[in-house]
Amino acid sequence: MNKAIIAVVVVIILAVGGWLVFGKNNSSNGSLYGGNNNSNQTSSNNTSANSNQSAAGEVSIQNMMFTPSQITIAKGGTVTWTNNDSTTHTVVDDLSNVGGPNSGDIAPGHSYSFTFNKTGSFQYHCSIHPSMRGTIVVK
Repeated sequence: MNKAIIAVVVVIILAVGGWLVFGKNNSSNGSLYGGNNNSNQTSSNNTSANSNQSAAGEVSIQNMMFTPSQITIAKGGTVTWTNNDSTTHTVVDDLSNVGGPNSGDIAPGHSYSFTFNKTGSFQYHCSIHPSMRGTIVVK
């Protein structure tokens, strides 16, 4: 019985490890996100004629949530996060030191923008409130 439990634990560890290694979007040159940090930049909601991808996206930070929690944008699109909450928040990529969004403190009523120049699915969170999470899909 103990050997069966150990075998199950090993399989789970290997599956999680494989997902961490192969399930994340990897880049061989430079930044994973290939983005630009553009604080205080405004964005528009232009849509592509041939897809549902937006050239830009907007995320509201309110009630301790990112809304919407997932958006899809076109490569080269800019996402703007606006803090509509009563407390300070941040936008930080889940993979540190890869050049993704890293807003620093966003005070209530302020915004932060980031341009995504590589395709993939990019997860982020608030470093002050780690349960706040979101995803940007770039196509």
